Amino acid sequence: MGILRTHLEAECDPRLAGELAYSIKEAYRFLWELIDTTPVLRHPEMRKTYGHIRQALVDVALRLVLEDSSMRTDVQMLSAVNNKVNGYTYTMIETKGAIISPVKTRSIKTMPKKALHRSVASVKNKQFDLFTTQEDINKHYDADNPPFLLLTYGGKNHHLQFVQLGLPNVDTEQWIEKVDIMNAQRIVASKDQEQTTQKKLDLTLTELSEELLRREVNGTRNI
Repeated sequence: MGILRTHLEAECDPRLAGELAYSIKEAYRFLWELIDTTPVLRHPEMRKTYGHIRQALVDVALRLVLEDSSMRTDVQMLSAVNNKVNGYTYTMIETKGAIISPVKTRSIKTMPKKALHRSVASVKNKQFDLFTTQEDINKHYDADNPPFLLLTYGGKNHHLQFVQLGLPNVDTEQWIEKVDIMNAQRIVASKDQEQTTQKKLDLTLTELSEELLRREVNGTRNI
């Protein structure tokens, strides 16, 4: 078993992969429901807006699903230190055994475009590069000193085809290991909890989709 998979099983909440995958899938479901029910979005010139809408839906879905779960998580929207003028923000998730940043990638193998916050955070993974045995790694990484992971997702023509957790090296230029979580199962405490989360998600993403659509159509994008 690989370094990352072993770490996820030993140090992370067993519900984590399922909740992350569910959040991404729901965001894409709402993206396509919005596209299918909004004729203006099907115009060729509007396709450039899909990425902005998708990113906002993913960020909100992750925050709502994780905060509504009983897992110990802290989801924050942070301003990029090197791009404050344009108001660019990114999501950072702190949870048991990991610090996670979601990012859409061009393909299942692609390393995401280098960003300052990812480069800084990945320094935490230095021991994964230096120590090759699981015994050594376990001396340096535990729930109190978690590694930095990238939650990557994407697919062709704005359709979701993969969701992965990846462990980048210190320079965020190559993968140490990736784990496919596309089909990870959700582990929920009860049917009532599952239904409650789904209702909140439906309401929140519906309202967000309508607001994003108004901004895109009116040319006042500020996502």
